[in-house]
Amino acid sequence: MGRLLVPVALLAFAAPAAAAVVRPIPRPALLAIDAKMIGRNYLPTRVTGFAYTRWSLKGSVLRVDFRSKAGIVVEWRVQPMTGSCDAGMQKSYQLSGNKVWWAQSATEQYAWRCVFDQRGQPLRLVAASTAPTTKLAAVGLGAVVASAKRY
Repeated sequence: MGRLLVPVALLAFAAPAAAAVVRPIPRPALLAIDAKMIGRNYLPTRVTGFAYTRWSLKGSVLRVDFRSKAGIVVEWRVQPMTGSCDAGMQKSYQLSGNKVWWAQSATEQYAWRCVFDQRGQPLRLVAASTAPTTKLAAVGLGAVVASAKRY
């Protein structure tokens, strides 16, 4: 009986390491963003098929770029929100329990949702791309936005 407990105990300790979460943003960049965006560090947790390339903070807008092997870029933005969250929407989705809006302009398509920072200020979380909807589905951008959480 004692012999059976040892392997089970070893598996219990090995399971968390095997189930480690892969974040779309490398730890050094994540820590740098966190230091600059205190209370407003909302970032996507899933950007399937895309790799992190860089981040920047200009004014009060955080930008994080992700690129696919095909060269498609998705830009993540955290920006102050003014007006109504659904202003300008062309479609809406309910994804992962979050209301997400989508629209397309002459130069890009973008999905967004709105949250509040730790001070109660409204923020707009945006995933945008210049790729056409034939190459990047609107709901794909929506899934990136729906996955966002504050780190």
